[in-house]
Amino acid sequence: MDEKLSTLLQNLGFTEKEALVYLSLMELGSGTVSQIAQRAKLKRSIIYIVLEGLIKRSHVSELPETKISRYIAADPTKLLSDLRNKIVDLKNLLPSLLAIYNKPAWKPKINYFEGKEGVASVYRYIENVKEACFITSTGRIAEHLPEEVEAWITDKLAKSVPLVGKHLLSNTEVDRNFAKRLKGTKQQIKFLPKGLTVDMDISIYENKVALTSLEEHIFIVVIESKALYNSMKTIFDLLWEQGVK
Repeated sequence: MDEKLSTLLQNLGFTEKEALVYLSLMELGSGTVSQIAQRAKLKRSIIYIVLEGLIKRSHVSELPETKISRYIAADPTKLLSDLRNKIVDLKNLLPSLLAIYNKPAWKPKINYFEGKEGVASVYRYIENVKEACFITSTGRIAEHLPEEVEAWITDKLAKSVPLVGKHLLSNTEVDRNFAKRLKGTKQQIKFLPKGLTVDMDISIYENKVALTSLEEHIFIVVIESKALYNSMKTIFDLLWEQGVK
């Protein structure tokens, strides 16, 4: 008996004995209980029990009009059909499962986005919130998303974006030039004290905290948690008080 096939059938929901009986019938074409027992190397009493379960699930059927009961395995393409039906059922069930999964108030919702476009999509969303706080390096972002940064500045100067932001920037020439360009907008800007750097860009908004990595592997993680938001906002406010204008 092919052990790999038996394992695959077990992965599809067959028990070990059901897999043995089903494969035995596939090899026999059709068979009596005695023939199946001999091929599967199982007791006849067990074969009867296993056949009953397989017949209920339509994986095996009994041939009509035979003096001695003979059984035949269903076409194996039925396995694929059953699997497709299970996938459809799971897709229909998934929204309800996710609703239950996210229900506890203490459990944060976490979304992960990869690549430049993934990061940019989150930043575009943040542009349209009412308030947000940032600990960031504009120079670092501009290295990877220059067009996004330029569009962001243009929108702020045109006052077409509702966001009122507080920005704690790295104390570098690039970030100071960025700050100069935003004078007269709704953006408040300070610089981190000299010697203090942050390797990831942090955005704090709408009970969410977004952490952006722009190193070799570019990604952004958005965590929705009121407790985390409040804690990060407190840390931000403390840093803001120490910020340099």
